[in-house]
Amino acid sequence: MDLKEKVLEYKEEVVKEIQNAIRVKSVKEAPLPGMPFGEGPAKALDHFMELAKKLGFKAEKFDNYAMHIDMGEGEETLGILAHVDVVPEGDNWEHPPYGGIIEDGKIFGRGTLDDKGPAIISLYAMKAIADAGIKLNKKVRMILGADEESGSACLKYYFGELKMPYPDLAFTPDSSFPVTYAEKGSIRVKIKKQFETLDAIKINGGNAFNSVPNEALGEIPVSLLENVKNMKKVEFLKEKEIYKIKSAGIPAHGAKPHLGYNAVSALFEVLKEMEIKNEELKGIVNFYDKFIKMETDGESFGVKCDDGETGALTLNLGKMTLENNQMEIWIDMRVPVKIKNDNIISQIKKVVEDYGYEFALHSNTQPLYVDRESFLVSTLMNIYQEITGDKESKPKAIGGGTYAKYAKNAVAFGALLPSQEDRMHQRDEYLEISKIDILLKIYVEAIYRLAK
Repeated sequence: MDLKEKVLEYKEEVVKEIQNAIRVKSVKEAPLPGMPFGEGPAKALDHFMELAKKLGFKAEKFDNYAMHIDMGEGEETLGILAHVDVVPEGDNWEHPPYGGIIEDGKIFGRGTLDDKGPAIISLYAMKAIADAGIKLNKKVRMILGADEESGSACLKYYFGELKMPYPDLAFTPDSSFPVTYAEKGSIRVKIKKQFETLDAIKINGGNAFNSVPNEALGEIPVSLLENVKNMKKVEFLKEKEIYKIKSAGIPAHGAKPHLGYNAVSALFEVLKEMEIKNEELKGIVNFYDKFIKMETDGESFGVKCDDGETGALTLNLGKMTLENNQMEIWIDMRVPVKIKNDNIISQIKKVVEDYGYEFALHSNTQPLYVDRESFLVSTLMNIYQEITGDKESKPKAIGGGTYAKYAKNAVAFGALLPSQEDRMHQRDEYLEISKIDILLKIYVEAIYRLAK
């Protein structure tokens, strides 16, 4: 039996189930009793539980942190790591972000690429193998978490608190092809300050560490600004005694901030050109001008670096709030594999505290590195090359972080093909229906060869 042909029989169901999953809004919210990440992610886990059982699999949920879906038996386990949570949708979508609408041969919605679409495609690849009656030598376990986009507390709970066994080898369909053998370290910090004279000022922009803000809004009393003028992407509208400020950006994934245009940083680039009649606000503007600017490489913080193999450090200002005299800045850095995270943390901390602001380390995730000649990487590379015919692409290192870091002997494998537009974490995220054929073939072959 040719599994690559059999799995295509499920394509119509796959499309429908991706649409259904997208319609469950699963952005992290404040915790509720029994729902550590809020109602949306919990509902998404329930949705996948129902789907798994409908497809005939054993499934178990763990306190709305995570769940797993099992197929077959074996002393060893192949893991498929995916997540059901999504980043906030942001603004200015042309299609409803949670509608699962199909238009021009594309399924639109938050999570089509990252990561509900790939999770469902992988699940149906398991289904094809099960229905074919093929006995594998390893158990196949799909592990679905509900907090990947906000620090992966889900898998820390699953593997850490619950002591669930690690798969013997694993992949996550949560990046791009061909195979990601290395992931940079990740550092997330919050910079805070309590003020005394800024109660009439509001500035808000961005919504997550790992997204480039596409909008920033502000309110500043007219009496505090002079030399005000509208500039590129930043508008000032005078309403009575308040300037209403709107800054427009271009969203991008926080691991690739150079591909976006940061609305928060743009706003402060404009403010620095004005005369500011409040010393505390002037201090914030000076902080931005001295250390952040429009940079995405951390140069002014003194952390610019490159290890020669996995690339340069990236720095993304993902969120900034100033309200009720309280400021908070969220910064996400992706650190080359051969550079120690602790050195970067020490430098940023010194800069922030020397300026008089509070430094808070939100997370410190170590890098991932799997030998490019290993069975796992070489097998997945061979599958990708055979099915796509792409002999030129090589295993790669990325700045993005995936669940592979939280398992052992794990790598990211797809699901973004080189011919697809990368709309992850951006407005109008979509998956081309025509690409589902090749993705089904790749994942059914990957599961079969790794677990046979």
